[in-house]
Amino acid sequence: MKKLTSLLFLSILILATLSAGLYAEEKGKNVHRKSEIVCPEKFLKNPPLYFYCIYSDYHNHKFDSGIKKAEEALREIEPLYRKNPGAKVPNAKAGNARLKDDRIYKVKSDLHMLLGMLYFKKAMNLKSSKEKKAFMDFEKKLEKKGFNYFETAELMNLYIMKKLFPEAFDEKQKELYSKLLKKAGIAEKELDRLYEETTKEEEKINEERYSFISRAMKEFQTAVKVDPDNAIAYYQMGNLLSGISEESTGEDSEAAEEAYYKAALILKKKGDKTGYKEVVKKLKLLNPESRYLKLLKGKEDA
Repeated sequence: MKKLTSLLFLSILILATLSAGLYAEEKGKNVHRKSEIVCPEKFLKNPPLYFYCIYSDYHNHKFDSGIKKAEEALREIEPLYRKNPGAKVPNAKAGNARLKDDRIYKVKSDLHMLLGMLYFKKAMNLKSSKEKKAFMDFEKKLEKKGFNYFETAELMNLYIMKKLFPEAFDEKQKELYSKLLKKAGIAEKELDRLYEETTKEEEKINEERYSFISRAMKEFQTAVKVDPDNAIAYYQMGNLLSGISEESTGEDSEAAEEAYYKAALILKKKGDKTGYKEVVKKLKLLNPESRYLKLLKGKEDA
């Protein structure tokens, strides 16, 4: 299974690297400059704008910047939370913007949730610069031999097919594979070295990825501990657990279902029909036979 995962990972990464080069120019043509918003240095100076800046970092994949902002905001709000969790956050309204709920414990919970979202998204977007360089060097080498994008992709697909399903590797595929290797002027051992290098880098990245996932889970747990009615935090927890359940035991799937279930109950209690339907939809996609779907249906019938 580890070999299968590594080979598929190799295929995805090298094709993604090739595709990035193929579409880079076109993407560049569609870039539009937006007027920049100056984010406040301190959270309590303008909480609504500061929240916006964290969300902006999240959506623009500026994870380290967003994490730094969220951690700073939590440091500022912590003394207020210890003093009076139910009090209102200062400057909750600034201009036309205002916090949805300005109670300190609600704001603290949302900040923990945001920090968890940033950690999780950073984990899912981790890539190795060494891997990318190895693929780009390999691509350039093949370009010098007259290879185009599709020929390079075909060579890699045939290599992976041979390694994963040797019994299904027919004579026609063998002939084409040998022809492409000959045109490239390389032996299969060079592709083996690329695979081995990718596997080593993947293991390093996975260790870092699991570290960020653990941090994300801790933040989501803190968010719902501070505010048990934070439906979005439960929803995000469900997303995290459902995302990792495919590579682990059924325990993560069960935990994801429970998180979605709790989110659905809170949304139903608040009368948020749209949010409720969305969470139930995610739960059905995760496990159409989930016992939590039956529990929800029972409550609807009651």
